Amino acid sequence: MPAAHSRLSDVAASWTRLRAEDGEVIDAEIADAIVGDLAALVSSARRQNQSVYCWVA
Repeated sequence: MPAAHSRLSDVAASWTRLRAEDGEVIDAEIADAIVGDLAALVSSARRQNQSVYCWVA
């Protein structure tokens, strides 16, 4: 699981950098929490043969 956590942290960091390019500041810890929670939601949905649609404005 550490590799998965590392990958999620990389995704959160990338998202933080991309948003910063548009002038939006996202705290790294908050980004980690959001990405981690989203991954948990997707995992739960997959176990139940469901899907997830994520839209960010």
